[in-house]
Amino acid sequence: MPRAAAGPVILAVLALVAGAGTAAPARAGGPLRDGNPFGLRPSPASAGQARSYFDLTVPPGRTTRDTAIISNPGSRTQQLKISVSSGVTAANSGSAYQSAPEKCAGAGCWVTGLPSTVTLAPGERRSLTFRVHVPDDARPAQYLAGITAEPAVRPSAARVGANDRASAKAIIIKQVTVGVAVTVGTLSRMKTALAVSSVSGGWVGATPRLSVSVRNPGQTFTRATGSVSCEVDDRARSYAVTMGTVLPGTGAVLPVNARGLSGGSLPCTVRLRTGTGPAAVWSGTVELPSRTPKKIVHIGEGAYAELPESTVPLWAVALMAVGALTLTALPALLVLRRRRRRATAPPEKG
Repeated sequence: MPRAAAGPVILAVLALVAGAGTAAPARAGGPLRDGNPFGLRPSPASAGQARSYFDLTVPPGRTTRDTAIISNPGSRTQQLKISVSSGVTAANSGSAYQSAPEKCAGAGCWVTGLPSTVTLAPGERRSLTFRVHVPDDARPAQYLAGITAEPAVRPSAARVGANDRASAKAIIIKQVTVGVAVTVGTLSRMKTALAVSSVSGGWVGATPRLSVSVRNPGQTFTRATGSVSCEVDDRARSYAVTMGTVLPGTGAVLPVNARGLSGGSLPCTVRLRTGTGPAAVWSGTVELPSRTPKKIVHIGEGAYAELPESTVPLWAVALMAVGALTLTALPALLVLRRRRRRATAPPEKG
């Protein structure tokens, strides 16, 4: 099953830089402000068992109801925004949630009846009853949506780092999402499938990395484990592969650090097992490029860039330096221009 219930998520949505010149890498500053805590979880099952996410079975054209519990264990009154998100597969596998600010998407459109905002006094808990309506034309499969709570008022920026010449701030938004998994049809009759479509090679710094592209052509949430093995100098090297949840009809790219591989054409084989049915197998040649040495160049005050060795002409380095200086000087020029306009503007008539 997917990891449908997520804990609090901290999102840095705005970065501000203050200080002279271009910002250099910032060191860690003081602790971030956590804000007021809040919780969101499914109500207990009929037998009293706790649930980490909603797991509902709804036939096409039918509606069911359920209840979420939202709570404020903090010492301040909370005004929370409630929204519905659609379940997606993360880029490297695993279930995730995507909010649509204006229009719902996917199974998120099936969840209705929730309030847009909730105000909770310190220590207060409230039940939020919602409906899940499955359209008549929904195909048998497993679907994923989410219910998300976050502060209704955007918090102020918090300092996240600083050095001698600059500081950085970010707006921290705390979110809690509980998953709503909906099975349309009979789960035991659904097809669980997995396909490995391709494998590519690259480098992350000094570490060779294989990228295994997978897709779920079946009807159920799918997870898998397995390995990828490649032959180097007539010797097989094997690496473990772990795939988190991949939703039906979606895909992901699984990163695999493959220490010991060198550049060239490598015969490789991938085997992944979902727990049911035969393994998904891929065999072919992976082109791992030779690692290109990198060099660090200084492009402005406190600003650096990592560039391939012997492949960057001097004019490109000079252009980047000019661009960095332009960005640094532009705010000062705009301020100076405004001051001159104010100084030369005629006085207002009373």
